[in-house]
Amino acid sequence: MKVTIKDIARAAGVSHPTVSKALNGSPGVSKAVRERIVSIAEQMNYIPNQAARRLVDKKTQTIGLLWPKSEALFFHHLSLQIQQEAARRGLDVMISLADPPRGLRAFNEHFVDRIIFWSPPGWQPDLAFIQQKELFHGRMLLMGGGALKGAHRISVDRSGAIFEAVCYLAANGHRRITFVGDSSDKQLGFTRGVLEQRLDYHEHYVIAAKEGDPFPEQRVAELLDSPNRPTAFIVDSQSYAFGLMKLFRDREIRIPDDYSLIVYDDIPEMERMEIPVTTVGPPIGKLAALALEIIAGKERQGQDRMEDIEIKCELNVRKSTGRL
Repeated sequence: MKVTIKDIARAAGVSHPTVSKALNGSPGVSKAVRERIVSIAEQMNYIPNQAARRLVDKKTQTIGLLWPKSEALFFHHLSLQIQQEAARRGLDVMISLADPPRGLRAFNEHFVDRIIFWSPPGWQPDLAFIQQKELFHGRMLLMGGGALKGAHRISVDRSGAIFEAVCYLAANGHRRITFVGDSSDKQLGFTRGVLEQRLDYHEHYVIAAKEGDPFPEQRVAELLDSPNRPTAFIVDSQSYAFGLMKLFRDREIRIPDDYSLIVYDDIPEMERMEIPVTTVGPPIGKLAALALEIIAGKERQGQDRMEDIEIKCELNVRKSTGRL
């Protein structure tokens, strides 16, 4: 049978309002009485009724994650890191993979008053999201590049990340580098790197593929068979990296003896490959710690101040890159 506050009150010989004050940390109860009540509650294996508490104060000790429907391992590892950071602060985490308006509505219905929302650059809220945002009372943080009035923001310098990758390969003697990925700020970073390093350029050195599309195996294979084949690849996602490495295995191509490889997003799986892969991307641990500091830290001076921080990426050199 579930233990109630009245059961604890009878065991402690006090009124149930006194038990409620003691367990909620409210004033009006002496330290000795509070400690005795807490001890009895633990002995009786009392579980607080969080739902009832939410109805009273309209708050939870929960962070809601509005997370993308993506198979990318980056989001898996980032959500785990956020959960660990939240647990250190005594907070729970709920994840919604629903469309943003529907996920925000669910969090509103559960009185979640801290929300981290991963939104890509250029994201624009629709009417349904705006309506739910007007009902939301708490802190919201947008991660990834999107922006929203009244919300904190953490963006990622993706362009600078790919630029740094190009410069690293150029410093190691690579003149012909191919970029495989989305036509986004990453591609802009690649183009800037090629121009500033005065590298060789061929139209096939950029193999544009939209996010979510399958790995462009045929186009890469044609490039490998051409006289203009590169000496290094920069790939903008782990799914494309796995596709490229499979193509290499099928052709008995060796990394880094035949081609060097750098992958965007430093996920643990890249370090665990047979040939550990050089990566560039935002440090997941730092992203999670910064997000929790913003969303769950103490109010900064001036409550209207919205944080807008761009996090720099880090290059992690491993065995998949070599010198020419």
